[in-house]
Amino acid sequence: MKNIFVSTTFAKDDSKISDVLAECKKENISNVELGSNHIYEKNFKKIIQQYNFRFLVHNYFPIPRKSFVVNIASLNKKIRTIRILHAKKAIRFCKETNSKLYTIHPGFLSDPIKAGRTKKNYDFIWEKKNLNKNYRLALDHMSNSLKKIVNFAKKKDVKIAIETEGSFKKRNFLLLQRPEEYKNLFKFFSPKDIGINLNIGHLNLASNAFSFSKSKFVDMLKPYIAAIELSHNNGIEDQHLPLKKNQWYWKIINDPDFSEMY
Repeated sequence: MKNIFVSTTFAKDDSKISDVLAECKKENISNVELGSNHIYEKNFKKIIQQYNFRFLVHNYFPIPRKSFVVNIASLNKKIRTIRILHAKKAIRFCKETNSKLYTIHPGFLSDPIKAGRTKKNYDFIWEKKNLNKNYRLALDHMSNSLKKIVNFAKKKDVKIAIETEGSFKKRNFLLLQRPEEYKNLFKFFSPKDIGINLNIGHLNLASNAFSFSKSKFVDMLKPYIAAIELSHNNGIEDQHLPLKKNQWYWKIINDPDFSEMY
């Protein structure tokens, strides 16, 4: 149980992380991933340091004063630059709070219009357009952004990971869903440079959308996997449901090679 963490995204949208951590303490939860659905509060470091917890930090945390979508693959240089600065701020925060891992998302082929969280699905909302021409450019931007983020993390001695993506209905908007994309990524980064946060829910969606073997995909990523993000879905919607008995993912979760993973 020592490496099982609870994401603060269990709380309602626009909740205060100060309130959520107080609730965690009340429930004797001391392994916490700081999530992305909270509001800005002054001095996050001071809030976090009140608790003798083990922390992981996820993508959008610490929450910025002015909200935006983190897209390190954006075709807009200004947007990309702001997102890289946000990642560096998060890495610095990890160092200052002794957080164990910072996870970042790989980005999108187009900047989302807004978040699209519903009772059924957690995907962003994008304009409907043909994005094939954007793919190579977005991939290059993501790789270049990652190089800057990885170099900064090394200087700060902070472990970082990139999250596996996946969507069935919005498959054409996302990066790092298919096995061949990771093979290309591994040409530039070693496991010492960057880890993988294996998102089980996203894997189910991506394998359904692109018809590849989940087990072979996990085997390929094994040397890189630093964390496993757990949720259940129906293979169509990113539902973020609790895990269920007798499902395909238990073989992965119970793999002895992952016994020390977050």
